[in-house]
Amino acid sequence: MEPQTQLKPKKMFDGMYVIRRIVAGVVIVAICVYISAVVLGRIPVQQKLGVADIGVIILAAGVASILLRPELLNRISHFKFGELELDWLQKIEADQKKQRVELDDVRFVLTLLLQQNELEHLKNLENGKTQYQGNEAVCAELRKLRTLGLIRNQKDHAMSETAAKRSFDLKDIVELTDRGRQYLERFVEYQEKR
Repeated sequence: MEPQTQLKPKKMFDGMYVIRRIVAGVVIVAICVYISAVVLGRIPVQQKLGVADIGVIILAAGVASILLRPELLNRISHFKFGELELDWLQKIEADQKKQRVELDDVRFVLTLLLQQNELEHLKNLENGKTQYQGNEAVCAELRKLRTLGLIRNQKDHAMSETAAKRSFDLKDIVELTDRGRQYLERFVEYQEKR
């Protein structure tokens, strides 16, 4: 039996969705009641809308819009109101880029732990020296390189073929990934610095 891989559709009426709708509805009704009271003359002249009142209405409409459609907030990358200035999208992108570089560095450090034979497999793939004698050790080394994302299987080939075959062409079974090529480049740079 196959496990079910279909994801259930997100319920439209989950808790946060309902709360956002209710709060947005209350804000809209409050604005409408206030405007109606001004138009019908129930609010004295000295209490009618001024510049500050219009600002509050615009702010309330913005809050209601964001509550109803939170994805609108993703489109705003820079916000300035008086002395308050928010520039959150650029900061988030910069933080993500920094974290990506740090993660790549950690991956590189982990791959420095490769055995000499494993490193030779990568170099052989890069240089085209791919005629191999298969055995269990070669198979295990190639599996480790695949787990690290430095190589990947070619279509219609399994890693076990490297243990089962006496003689084979490595490039027919696996290929270097972009990460594998980057590793070799960085490894050469690292060796030159030492």
